[in-house]
Amino acid sequence: MALPRTRGLLLHVGGIMFCALLIGLLLTATAVAGAGLSLILLLVGSLLAGLLLALLLYRAFGLWRAGYWISRAGLRLRWGARQVDLPYDAIVDVAAASEMENPPPPPRWGWPGSYVGISQDPELGRVEFMAAEADKLVYIGTEQGVYAISPENPAAFLRIYRDQEERGSLQAMPTRSIVPTFALAEAWGDLRLRRLLIAGGALAVLLLVLVGAIAPGLESVSLGFDADGQPLPGLPGTALFLLPALNLLFFLGNLFVGLLVFRGREETEFTQLLWGGSLATGVFFLLGVLILL
Repeated sequence: MALPRTRGLLLHVGGIMFCALLIGLLLTATAVAGAGLSLILLLVGSLLAGLLLALLLYRAFGLWRAGYWISRAGLRLRWGARQVDLPYDAIVDVAAASEMENPPPPPRWGWPGSYVGISQDPELGRVEFMAAEADKLVYIGTEQGVYAISPENPAAFLRIYRDQEERGSLQAMPTRSIVPTFALAEAWGDLRLRRLLIAGGALAVLLLVLVGAIAPGLESVSLGFDADGQPLPGLPGTALFLLPALNLLFFLGNLFVGLLVFRGREETEFTQLLWGGSLATGVFFLLGVLILL
């Protein structure tokens, strides 16, 4: 059964092109910007645009692969790498939003072509959205929760579903739920790891902004001591950018290594050690900047 994906794909493609253009403009501006706070803001802006670009690409991929299939054996729902197989005996009820008194609203952070995510409804409980349009929702109730989808023609979907359900099958579809797992998403679900990651990232950005604000005003800065304990010859103030750059390098390195050694929420010791080390490194670099001032 087809779903309305044209408007969503056009919106995502437009957003992807806009983000790519914005990143190009920001990086071009960094080439002519002088060292200082403006340079840091341009780099942070390009990083945020890159994150939005990655999100749009992921959502567009999910929409492109999405589909709903009805057979005599059961119902299959797919959105990106997410797939749910439901035999008819696992389905409690199916209804369009127009048939319900209080249908669950779509996710708050959804948009055309990407109404996806899990929400809690006071009456229905857990509702997982795998929909492209908010005005064509059909809700599929099971004992484990409710799935919200958006076929191109909800009335035709319901008619075909009921016809196939009545026909029955000699061999029912096995119940299956495939959930794509990403190490970062799973690690984000651990409160301790999430706090370490947020704190380390925030400290890295804070250090960049701080140095970007004060470095242009420094005539010279010494970044160490010689064998006799005397300060090394002064360097231009912009040399202070070496400290936040090194800190960011340590943070990104520990982030990727921590994800490589992550083995689920039951074994987080090495990841905690690495991401905690990033936070400690950021603190030391921040103290170093304050001392040099």
